[in-house]
Amino acid sequence: MQTAVLGGADSEEPLMLPLETIELDAFRRRHEQDTFWCGLLLGGCGLQLTTKLYTDQVCSLSSFAC
Repeated sequence: MQTAVLGGADSEEPLMLPLETIELDAFRRRHEQDTFWCGLLLGGCGLQLTTKLYTDQVCSLSSFAC
């Protein structure tokens, strides 16, 4: 998953996760105090998400349940 919303499942503030591993550290620093959610208005499940760093594939967002 590459898209999420900030602050809560009902948020209208979308964001895109960077695709490149090298950009993820800067993204994490920029959003250090933010929480990411699978947005209900985007058709998502409403679960809180976390970033996943991969060096051999595209970085992604995943729910804490995964």
